[in-house]
Amino acid sequence: MRILLFGDGEWATVSLHRLMAAGVEIIGVVMRRRPTDSAFSAAASALGVPVLRPERVNDAEFVRTVGELRPHLNLSVSYDQIIRRPLLDSAPLGFVNYHAGKLPQYRGRNVINWAIINDETEIGVTAHYVDEGIDTGDIILQRTVPIGWTDTYLDVLRNVVRVLPELVVETVGLIRAERAPRHPQPRRGTYFSARREGDEWLDWADSSRFLYNKVRAISQPGPGARTWLGREVVTVWRAAYDPAWPRYRATPGEVVGGVEGEGVIVKTGDSTLLVKEVQLAGGPPQSPRWPIGTRLGLDLQTVIANLQSEVDSLRQKLDVAHNVG
Repeated sequence: MRILLFGDGEWATVSLHRLMAAGVEIIGVVMRRRPTDSAFSAAASALGVPVLRPERVNDAEFVRTVGELRPHLNLSVSYDQIIRRPLLDSAPLGFVNYHAGKLPQYRGRNVINWAIINDETEIGVTAHYVDEGIDTGDIILQRTVPIGWTDTYLDVLRNVVRVLPELVVETVGLIRAERAPRHPQPRRGTYFSARREGDEWLDWADSSRFLYNKVRAISQPGPGARTWLGREVVTVWRAAYDPAWPRYRATPGEVVGGVEGEGVIVKTGDSTLLVKEVQLAGGPPQSPRWPIGTRLGLDLQTVIANLQSEVDSLRQKLDVAHNVG
């Protein structure tokens, strides 16, 4: 069986090695336009596998290149361009994608982050045929990976990297043996768009559980959750929360206590959050030691009032300058 492997990063790199070890013929790898690292292409080159890097994967010229390679099956492991026809029809056995989401839920991008944010206790790893939708094609196989209460993005990512290449090899074996099942997905599911700059800010009026999940969901290798300390941006890398902690009303974002050697306790919209590791711009990660009464985040009413005061002051100065002139 001749396979063309589209992919990026550790998922694709490990899958490439596992497929080669299983005796599968990899006729080429297709990289992202902007790969996250050089591991995938380096592994392919070391194995003597041709490396392709099209700017637009659906362009007629690249589709012709794929046709000349004559793949039996195309695979996508962490590839970021949407596949259209005629590329979908370029291999007689189809185009299979491997998705770190429990389809039909968690279609789309950054679904590991979103699953943790949504308080899920497991995440799916799904092999499915690619159709003209986004993660809507027939499911071949699906496995689940548990998400523990203290698991961070990195913990879940490592578990997915462990499971996904095994799923790739198993799926290819079933397709080669003509025993691969096809389970049509229902039309309705949930879709998540890519996380963008600005999505990482913490709103201390949210619940402790939501804030805790958000911190661990975008911790390293993610950008980290962010808040304000006066005029400084603070990245919150680690936090802790116990649902048994008291629930009460007070000012969200205010430091209300500390735990020696552990960090500071910050009031949230319903309870508290233990902030354990933070980083200020240009500094190293550290345990915070802010005194009680320190306030995090922005008070928008105060910001607006201060801006209005500055505008009024500038207007007065302009009026004086105009009258003098």
